[in-house]
Amino acid sequence: DAEPRYLVSVRPARVSNNKKSCSGRTKTQKPLQLVVGTLTPTSVFLSWGILVNPQHDWTATSNCASDSRFYTVRYREKDKDKKWVFQLCPVTETVVDNLKPNTLYEFGVKDNVEDSIWSKTFNHKTVLSSKYLAI
Repeated sequence: DAEPRYLVSVRPARVSNNKKSCSGRTKTQKPLQLVVGTLTPTSVFLSWGILVNPQHDWTATSNCASDSRFYTVRYREKDKDKKWVFQLCPVTETVVDNLKPNTLYEFGVKDNVEDSIWSKTFNHKTVLSSKYLAI
């Protein structure tokens, strides 16, 4: 034949049962719990995580393929007119520095997954130099 013709057949690929599923996660994200501690008059230590439910099997979530998670931390002086400063973190703790001594700040954190929500805003006042040195 001068003009060959081809018959192409298409069918869906088989779904592999080898995929790891994150069955322990729910679609509605819970806010992370944030803890703030003073390091120096100009720096604080932030740490965060989820509240652990002892009756839930958390091993299901640890087998997920996306173990490399990132979190976004935000902070600003406690004033509506001040702009938030954002910091991307690959772990569940960080140090925020270059803060003003004896100043009230707002802090928040969220998981960088779809539909995640910000933690409850945590207010923390940095210390005065003299108070810090006296401890």
